[in-house]
Amino acid sequence: MNADTMNPVLLEPTDLLFFRDGVPMSAGQGRGAGCRMPFPSTLHEAFRASLLTAYHKSTSGKMVPGRPRGAPRKGNWHKLSHETDVLISSKAYQSLCTIGPFPWTEKTGILLPVPLDVAWENIPGTPNEAPPGALRTLQLLREQPASAGSGFHPLCLPVAVTPPAKLGQLHGWWTTTQFADYLQGETANTGQRFRPIPQAELWQAEHRVGVQINPGSFAAESGQLYAGSYLRPHTHTRFACQIGLKQPMNGEQKELIELDWLLLGGDQRLARVWRDGFADPFTSLGKAPEPPNGDGPCLLKWVLVTPALFAHGNLPGWCADTKKDHSGGRPIGCVCLDLPSPCQLISWCLGKPLTVSGWDVVEQRAKPTRLAVPAGSVFYFLCQNRNTAAELARKLHWQPRSDFYGEKGCGYGLVSFDVQMHCTSPDVRTVANELFNQ
Repeated sequence: MNADTMNPVLLEPTDLLFFRDGVPMSAGQGRGAGCRMPFPSTLHEAFRASLLTAYHKSTSGKMVPGRPRGAPRKGNWHKLSHETDVLISSKAYQSLCTIGPFPWTEKTGILLPVPLDVAWENIPGTPNEAPPGALRTLQLLREQPASAGSGFHPLCLPVAVTPPAKLGQLHGWWTTTQFADYLQGETANTGQRFRPIPQAELWQAEHRVGVQINPGSFAAESGQLYAGSYLRPHTHTRFACQIGLKQPMNGEQKELIELDWLLLGGDQRLARVWRDGFADPFTSLGKAPEPPNGDGPCLLKWVLVTPALFAHGNLPGWCADTKKDHSGGRPIGCVCLDLPSPCQLISWCLGKPLTVSGWDVVEQRAKPTRLAVPAGSVFYFLCQNRNTAAELARKLHWQPRSDFYGEKGCGYGLVSFDVQMHCTSPDVRTVANELFNQ
């Protein structure tokens, strides 16, 4: 579903929220990870569960035939066979698509996570209390290829221009204006242009101890305590997202529009849904940038603004030719999307993986735990020419490129052509000749 056809909404929490990860919690062993932004699939499942509850759709058991295991993820599997080994609870609202959520305030608009490839030139807290200097991004340092059989090894390593320091790293959120300046290669920090908005200005952590509840009797379990860290939004904080139905059926579009509340978070706390009274916060994100002039090879970077689940861990499934023998087909890391000429993933700057799980409310059991690439991670590509760079930008910019849960908002990112090779590395044309003409 095209993001341009989806509708923006604002979520106003009426109470504290709780978004845990897949790490077990117990009293005395930590506070849990509930005070964090929800994973995109959490929002999608909250909307669908609230719709099913509001309009009394049946979810009493898994009795509806679903897509068989191993069947193509796209298309109608009924054309090939009517036999299935998968049962689901309901097909209502199965075409629901969501993007987000992102923090939003009336003063700043939508907020995006600060990319992981940026740092201050000067460090705050120096003896003369100098403010942070210019914004610096990582450059690509050419490395020697790894030996055969060692798995995928990026061609280049992202390195800092100046020696990195912990105090020089940026943490928090940027407005769309700040993010656009970063994508265009702006570096001057005049008037604190790139000052991130810290998490403390949006919400606070509230730590609590709770008692485990037996799902059958709804009574407290004796001696079963847990510690949780809850998210308490400030009064001005909202969450922006986009929602839509790809193939609405039986009045589903009308029901989605009329839904004005949402059960959100692990404790199913209430949030109001607003559709009017604010400007669309996503209008400035949809257009892909144009590559630089010239028809030579071009570097492109893709910055994730929502987490992604890839088929090969850090490596996207569309960067690994799984249909051919690697010894005679395209090399691992070659972009397998429909492009005019070859394009190669040559580097990445990744954050700490996110543990993602969930709770199956029908079967009353935990879902399998996955590891996701976090928002803010950066992927670098080398395109053979300008046309290929322009087409790749259109396929990556504000498009769901996660191998899993793309319809649930995973794998959205923004594209920039502001990428530089390190001064000790060969230039882009030399690396391209070595890569594409071998």
